[in-house]
Amino acid sequence: MNVDEKMPSLHELELFDACLTLGRGVYSPVSEWITVDNVLGMMDRYHIKEALVHDLHARLIYPREKGNRDLLRRIRGIDRLHPVWVIEPDLNQKKDGAARTVEEMLESGVKAARLPMNRVPPMIWVWKELCRVLEEHAVPCFLDFGDTSTRGSLDDADVNGLREICLAHPRLPLILSHVMGGLGIHPALTHLIREVPNLYIDVTGILEYWREVARDVGPERVLFATGAPFTDPGILVSDIQYAVDFTPAEKKRMAGDNLRTLLE
Repeated sequence: MNVDEKMPSLHELELFDACLTLGRGVYSPVSEWITVDNVLGMMDRYHIKEALVHDLHARLIYPREKGNRDLLRRIRGIDRLHPVWVIEPDLNQKKDGAARTVEEMLESGVKAARLPMNRVPPMIWVWKELCRVLEEHAVPCFLDFGDTSTRGSLDDADVNGLREICLAHPRLPLILSHVMGGLGIHPALTHLIREVPNLYIDVTGILEYWREVARDVGPERVLFATGAPFTDPGILVSDIQYAVDFTPAEKKRMAGDNLRTLLE
């Protein structure tokens, strides 16, 4: 970043949070669960303009459909919140199951999906039909490798499986989410992001690695995300705002414009 360039304000960054979990649970200790009663206050506190939100129970508890539909009911009329459904392959192999799921999602005004790859691993023969339908509509998909919080990890088989899925569905935007574990980031991820142009990463739980992706591959591949309530939003907000390696325009892209482009 040129030292003569003005540090962008949070208002100028127009923050768009790519990962906010709504609901109450008992799985992970958090200081405050996020509900419809406090979500806008939290967003205002950190100058977050808008957010993608998914339901905690849809992410962790079956049937996922209940949490997805409850989410729509709870955030109805809150324009700053955009629903994300948690969906996975139809284990019963019902005819046209994937098509029906995606059709219902789109008709409900849901423009992004979260794919629980922590529960159903990235094996192309498992995911191919659902990914095929999602690709037809270019639905941005967050690949969730997290446990009950934002911590997650990938092994070699996961990375190879991701590569196969990305290459098989080149028009499907795929966003790595919850991939920072106790041993850090898988060392092959930067190589994979560089190789496949439809793979992105959100910054949930990541303080440094996103800079490597933005610097070595490009800031257009990084999406701002807080991971709230499992991560303090202030840490991720300041991490983007005060990063010294990037111009104000690049920060603004990562802070929200990249995600807005994917959702168009």
